[in-house]
Amino acid sequence: MFTRTSGGRRAALVLVAASTAGLALVASPASAAAPTWESLTVPTTNARVSLLPFDSQNAYARTTDQCTEECTYSPRLWQRTGTTWKQVTMPTDVQANVLAGTGPTDLWVFGSKNAYRFNHYDGTTWTPNLNPEPKNAEVLGARAAGRNSVWAVGNYRGTGTNWYPMVTHWNGSNWNTTKLTGIQGQLESVDVNSETDIWAAGYRRTSGHFQGLVMHYDGTRWTEVPVPAVSGEDTMLGEVISTGPNDVWVASGSAVSHWDGTAWTRRDTPAAVSSFAYYGGRLYAGLSGASKLVRWSGATWEAVGTPVKGQAVDQLSTTPDGTLYASSSEGGVLSEFHAYLSRLAPPTTD
Repeated sequence: MFTRTSGGRRAALVLVAASTAGLALVASPASAAAPTWESLTVPTTNARVSLLPFDSQNAYARTTDQCTEECTYSPRLWQRTGTTWKQVTMPTDVQANVLAGTGPTDLWVFGSKNAYRFNHYDGTTWTPNLNPEPKNAEVLGARAAGRNSVWAVGNYRGTGTNWYPMVTHWNGSNWNTTKLTGIQGQLESVDVNSETDIWAAGYRRTSGHFQGLVMHYDGTRWTEVPVPAVSGEDTMLGEVISTGPNDVWVASGSAVSHWDGTAWTRRDTPAAVSSFAYYGGRLYAGLSGASKLVRWSGATWEAVGTPVKGQAVDQLSTTPDGTLYASSSEGGVLSEFHAYLSRLAPPTTD
């Protein structure tokens, strides 16, 4: 099971968005039946929700309160059993920034509170302080390939203001960290196809500018797959998804690129991508805009006929049985905030 939810720190930058002039968003073909979304209850009100679902009955979620005035950033952790949510009490040194796991009794929680903590929860008991380098190794994204194989990415703090992209792996007994010390920057997202096919994306810093960074692991070593720079643009890749070494998608805002094993091709979306997921064998992208949800037709992005509630899709995730979950929201500082959770049952036809 490869599941993930992330809400780690993102560098505070205003990115120069890629131009989408001439980008056509086509409607879904009439022969493709519009999916019907099932609405789910949210753990709490007035809070943004990130979901880590396992099946139709079990999930964890982190919520972050949306404030109209100054408030303290303090994510809360919730467990869903059936249709019921209950808040999970966390140790005082835990801050739930990133979640990963394989089921209700196997949850990893990554977050910084005075130090970078890796904590495990078995559904009853917390095992804290498993990060061997809590002063240096920060996780921003993670995926669980199994109880004894969890891959996490982020940054490793060096001397002064220097930090480097980092990958760390749980082998069932220990976390083993790889520091890419030849690069200034960090990794923000990871996708795992197998133990010999792992992709990570983020950015490098060069002379005050930011360039997309993609790394691939073949079971032996990490190798950079260079992403072409775009003149006049700073690029930070926040999302990566892959079905194999010849099919990789990355996104920085609305600037989306596809790797076919030989070259990168731009496939920009009409609004910033918040999340990717596969559903029914096809790639979906959640957007922060009027379209909200689009899917790749093989040639262009097409609008999905029945979008979820809200103004933006904040997160997409797919469970092993093929169910697609969406977390969406509307409102904000100047209006009442609402969060929604929805799901699509595995498709029978497409």
